[in-house]
Amino acid sequence: MTDQPASKAAKPFSPETRMEDAVAADPNVPVRLMRFHIGGCSLCGFEPADTIAKVADDNGVPLDRLLAALNEP
Repeated sequence: MTDQPASKAAKPFSPETRMEDAVAADPNVPVRLMRFHIGGCSLCGFEPADTIAKVADDNGVPLDRLLAALNEP
């Protein structure tokens, strides 16, 4: 048993996390992606097996900013 509050838990997403896993783990991921205009249309879409790093690169979004948004509490 840990004395650490749940809010102090490790961030779940890394550059290698697949998008399908991110979406399955957190229902807020699509909303957070919309901040960066990712996933709303065929031009900014992604494949389920794409990693967060690939999606960031494909869409010209700094990886650290995208990870920070996806890992928000």
